[in-house]
Amino acid sequence: MNEPLVTVLIPAYNREQYVGQAIESIQQQTLQDFVCIVIDDGSTDHTRDIVETYCKLDRRIQCLALPENRGLGQALQMGLDAVRTRYFTILDSDDWYAPQTLETCLTAIEAAATDVSLVCGNAVIWKEQPNGQLVQQGQQLGRAFDNQYDFILYGPTLVPRFLRTSTVREVGGFERDPITDGRMVEDRLLLLKLIHISRFIYVNDNLYNIRVHADNMTKPETRDKFIEVKRYIFKRMLKEWGDEYEPEFYIHPEGWLDIKALIPKR
Repeated sequence: MNEPLVTVLIPAYNREQYVGQAIESIQQQTLQDFVCIVIDDGSTDHTRDIVETYCKLDRRIQCLALPENRGLGQALQMGLDAVRTRYFTILDSDDWYAPQTLETCLTAIEAAATDVSLVCGNAVIWKEQPNGQLVQQGQQLGRAFDNQYDFILYGPTLVPRFLRTSTVREVGGFERDPITDGRMVEDRLLLLKLIHISRFIYVNDNLYNIRVHADNMTKPETRDKFIEVKRYIFKRMLKEWGDEYEPEFYIHPEGWLDIKALIPKR
């Protein structure tokens, strides 16, 4: 093996049913030189036992076990502290990568200028049926962005999030918001900080698989809190970017808060 350039972070909390597939999707990558760190965020099921079984069989897989549940943002920050590679990427523990994901993203960012901090692509969305069967539900298309204001108007979460480690550290990594202490929307806050000082590039390829199931973190009963955190983050970032625009918010038909338009203040 060559010296790895990429670390995959997989934050997991009570994901015994899914974490194995996430790890195996990394093991099946066309790029075999990687580090994979699974951050067990104080799981109370068998998640940690399952992860440690993979660790024993594959030295590229590591388990970072937290003594108690600290939430996604803090778990990812602890994972970031352990990253020693030039790039890292984040895989949700109930999702999985296409086989070419790491190689495609690495090739793209290595060919780009150093002001590029993120590579994203498209996702295939799978709906989990009560019997566990997965049915393809659609596709989520990523895209390129002209500037930070173009990005703040974009609703979906970018996937995959293949990131330049040094730039993420430059903007302070994963921050703990005052509302949920970093448990929600931590990825959007990071990307909004990154797009202010760097560029994102888009690869038109299906690189990510999203699993929709009953226990998704973005389930209906958590939407009010997500809306509150997103409203705080959007207002804060617009103010930090020069306070030139007032956001016109709207609630997406699925119940999420997005920005419909930016109204100039002057």
